[in-house]
Amino acid sequence: MTENWPYSLKEAENIGTICSVSSTKDYSNQFKKDVAAPSRQNSYDSRFIIDNTIRDAEFFGIKSIENLIAIAQKQATVVGIRVYYGLAYEKINPETGLTQISTEPIEGGDPEMRPRLFLVAVDEKGNDIMIGLGGNGDDPNGNGLGGGSPQPPYGQN
Repeated sequence: MTENWPYSLKEAENIGTICSVSSTKDYSNQFKKDVAAPSRQNSYDSRFIIDNTIRDAEFFGIKSIENLIAIAQKQATVVGIRVYYGLAYEKINPETGLTQISTEPIEGGDPEMRPRLFLVAVDEKGNDIMIGLGGNGDDPNGNGLGGGSPQPPYGQN
């Protein structure tokens, strides 16, 4: 059990609040404003700036999310998804927006590690659920979904 996990099953399943589109855009715009501030240009925040554009999201397909949950359900009761911030080397296909990510530099990819998001299923005790790397629940050596499509440019509003 995760230490200090204060939630019951019912509480854990209901954590989160639906936000309006305008609130979501306000939060995102505040993030972009802060990252773009001149005082941040030589900080960690500058890793969110790629080709003079601020990365403000990452897209994951519903089938990939459903697959993560289905595989994790073979191991334990899934009550939610935890989103981890991470850093990865990446190579983005400019035509499709699909990415290759790695903990090691990728030939032809970005020479700097960039912020990426990783989704992990969580059980009723607050533990990350280990899943099989091969897309099944039989070999619990992995535990999350990564390699989403960085935004922008894909799906940019």
